Amino acid sequence: MELKQYLRVLVGKWWIIALTLAVTVTSAVVFSEVRAPTYRSSAVLQVIPARFDYGLTLAAEQLLRQFANQIHTTSMAQQVIDELQLDVSTDKLLARVTVAPIPEDFLIQIDADAPNPEEAAVVASAFAQHFVAYHAAQILDIDRADRVTILILEDARYGWVHWPKTKTLAVAGGVLGLLVGLLLAFGLEYLQSDVLRSSDDVERFVGVPVLGSIPTMSSGESKRGSNARSRSLALPWPR
Repeated sequence: MELKQYLRVLVGKWWIIALTLAVTVTSAVVFSEVRAPTYRSSAVLQVIPARFDYGLTLAAEQLLRQFANQIHTTSMAQQVIDELQLDVSTDKLLARVTVAPIPEDFLIQIDADAPNPEEAAVVASAFAQHFVAYHAAQILDIDRADRVTILILEDARYGWVHWPKTKTLAVAGGVLGLLVGLLLAFGLEYLQSDVLRSSDDVERFVGVPVLGSIPTMSSGESKRGSNARSRSLALPWPR
């Protein structure tokens, strides 16, 4: 198809694209409004080597992932449940908690999701505090010059809405609606590709220029033409 044909399809079937776009955006916004929100809060731990030589620094980087795995364990989750008196299993609690090491900054981020912002904050904070206490107890027998200390750099604050995000869903719905609308428009055009609707279509299909065309007549014009022929036939023959 040439550019002119693409533009003709877009202009002729703009209403399909607009309708599909409106439906998908509206559906995304309605979904966002009726779904119960999930709140997220984050706590950040800082990993501090006792000295910043190459060997200890490299070891601390390698330990970050191990520290993250130690935080995200059933035993740690059970301690948080016992402290906060949560009515949830350890598996479900761990499913709502994400622990991610940030090696380039020697940080560990703990994200906790919950149905309300207060619970998200206290859960993230509890995981951070319990692990800092656990790690401090583990390094007591290690020489101070070889220790890797972990501190709470940023405690968890009041949670924010993590999902659903209305603006994000609306934009995603708009992009999806635009793509679906374009597919529908060009799909219908493809199905109607054998229909000749203009002289350009005839020339393209036959391969020769159109020299003339017979104008169409409406039903009213057709009836008036037939009545006129009937009246002309009814006139007497001249003598």
